[in-house]
Amino acid sequence: MREHRLAESSLSPSVSRPRLFVRAPLLVPALVFATGCACGSSSTSLFLPGLAMTAFLGALWVRFRRRGSSLLPFLGTVLFLGVAAASFHLGWRPVDDLRRLPQAKFRAECRWQGTIQSVPVEKEREGASATTAILAIRRVWISGTWRPASGRVLLEVRSAPAGAIVLSQSLCVRGSLRRPGEPRNPGDPDWRKILSVRHIAYRLRASWSEVQPLDTGSWLGREIAAARRWASRLLRTGIEGDPEAAALLAGMIYGQTGGLPAKTEEEFRLAGAYHIFAVSGQNVGAVLAVGLALFEAGRVSRWRWGWALLPVVISYALLSGGSASVGRAALLSSLVLIAWLLRRPIHLLNLWGLSLLLFLTLDPLSVGDVSLQLSFGVVLALLLLSAPLSRWMAAPFRPDPLIPRILLPRTARVMEGLGAGSAFLLAPSLAASLGAFPFEVIHFHFVSLVGPLANLLVVPLAELAVTAGTLSLCFGSLWSTLSALLNNANWLFARSLLATVAFASHLPAAGIATADPSTLLSRSSRLHLLFPAIPLGSACLIRSEGRVFLVHGGESRVCLTKVEPIRRFYGWNWLDGELRGEGESWVAAPRRPWGSGRPLVPFEQLCPTASLCLQPIFDAAQREEWSDASSVLLIVAERLPLLALALTSPSGGATPQATMNLFIRPTKESPTERLCLALKPGGAWLGNPRSRNQPGSVRRLGDSAIEVRLGLDQIDFRPYRGEPISYPIRPVPEEEGATNQTPSSPEGTVQ
Repeated sequence: MREHRLAESSLSPSVSRPRLFVRAPLLVPALVFATGCACGSSSTSLFLPGLAMTAFLGALWVRFRRRGSSLLPFLGTVLFLGVAAASFHLGWRPVDDLRRLPQAKFRAECRWQGTIQSVPVEKEREGASATTAILAIRRVWISGTWRPASGRVLLEVRSAPAGAIVLSQSLCVRGSLRRPGEPRNPGDPDWRKILSVRHIAYRLRASWSEVQPLDTGSWLGREIAAARRWASRLLRTGIEGDPEAAALLAGMIYGQTGGLPAKTEEEFRLAGAYHIFAVSGQNVGAVLAVGLALFEAGRVSRWRWGWALLPVVISYALLSGGSASVGRAALLSSLVLIAWLLRRPIHLLNLWGLSLLLFLTLDPLSVGDVSLQLSFGVVLALLLLSAPLSRWMAAPFRPDPLIPRILLPRTARVMEGLGAGSAFLLAPSLAASLGAFPFEVIHFHFVSLVGPLANLLVVPLAELAVTAGTLSLCFGSLWSTLSALLNNANWLFARSLLATVAFASHLPAAGIATADPSTLLSRSSRLHLLFPAIPLGSACLIRSEGRVFLVHGGESRVCLTKVEPIRRFYGWNWLDGELRGEGESWVAAPRRPWGSGRPLVPFEQLCPTASLCLQPIFDAAQREEWSDASSVLLIVAERLPLLALALTSPSGGATPQATMNLFIRPTKESPTERLCLALKPGGAWLGNPRSRNQPGSVRRLGDSAIEVRLGLDQIDFRPYRGEPISYPIRPVPEEEGATNQTPSSPEGTVQ
């Protein structure tokens, strides 16, 4: 009997594999359609080829459908249908598109009339409040006349009263359109691409005095605004003395993160726990759990009356702002409730595929939305990997199946229970991390190593906080004392959550930076200098033979914070040296993990390798050749031109704290034949001075980051996302290069 049971269990995995796709027939078509949408969103010229391939493969599918060999034609039809749909949406524009308006749209005297299409989000940063919403334009006052217009802009109103702007309200805003800023540094977000996913091409900023409300908005918009104010008031009852905890609860329960300090948000990102602010399946699940628990308490069949929670789910989605993540969670929950009503079998993978198909059918370009990719990717990983990972983790703790359980010692049963419980808690966290891993690498260039372990405490605490907050909202209007008690319990959960995240984010190896794939293909051993626009000219990153050095003239902590996106983009996890100019002297810190502080001490030279030496110039007479800089750093590399990084400190504490000029002397024999790169906050200029009084030709390189690449035969000056400017140079003779080298020190040391 036992042998028959063992044989049957050994065959069960192979028997159940085909049933996965039989019970979820929409899973593979949804993935194929998403792939087609991703391909079609790259070019408008793919519409006609995609449409032709859809017709051709569709005809093949109809013809071979009865022969049992129609799967590949069907999937091909779905693939090219996604290509055609995304390409069509990419090239289609309304008749009165904002892009077709004349250049006068960028003037401040323009007036824009439109309707608010999203729930306004109120944020407060550095003491200033701002309300952000999407404004659908109907007409515009431009060049002295009204004319029809259509399009969506991102409206940002400063100092607007709380609740003054509501959904579906008509406004007249005075101001000029602005294009979303292009990234100026490697790793900066591309807001043009991010906003284009939402069909937004321009920003519109104004103060509240420049906004004229034309009506009070619809009943639904006013009720949503009133409900958000009511929820904020109830969640703060009893814990008004701790605004950070109250802001955390508001962000977790209905997505209002405007009151959180920027430092707290960064700690949640480092700990891999920022997902708790995305109002999504966890929040909708808590709302459903409370509703179903009330049904159970009232002895009402949840299978028959679960559909009655549909209005509650929709109302909660509107209360939380109607974001994309909560919309997807609400849709999936609604499909489950409808399946209960129709008494249909529920397979979550099938519902996942149906939800993805519905979203991409309505907007194929949303496949490029990072929020959509993360939410669907994490949910798919949870559905596919949670159970196998749980079984795999619990397997080492299981006793021998041939031993009867009655004969097992107590320690074996305890170890089995601990192993099963630990696997049950750790497997979902690990599965979610694996699902988010490719998107974190591609979009954020950072992977939290402590995330899977930190989420073991973060996720249960967040679920308790969301559940208690939901109960507080349900019963707070009936009994304020109960709301205060629940909020005080929630304060304990919020404080525990903040302490856990702060501890995890400050661990030495909380996360690692992962380089962008494009940087892996362009790496070389040549000497590279990068001047980031933070602002431009205030810092320099020197890269040579896989080592990275930071040179700046300001505050170390501020500079490292601004350089953080750049180092994540390039995948730097170690800073091989930090050099800072202080008046006429230089101080340096040795190699350390990025983000950890080390004291800076005076130094004479830094020779990290045999071919590179960084040497300050302390003699004022020697600095005369390098303009009137307060401090100069020589960068000497084997058989490469001599580089002098001249740091100029401003007077009177102006901003930025320092500016830089780069002087490149190709040969030692002709000191006047050199290049000068002047870096200022307003932009960079490249000059080829013939003599001290004749500047020669000057070219402006823009205000983005500037990369200088030095080779044996030429020097490249490359603005970020711009065309490089190359200058040929004569190689330095070996004997001259030897004389240029300063006495080397042991590798990686600071003298």
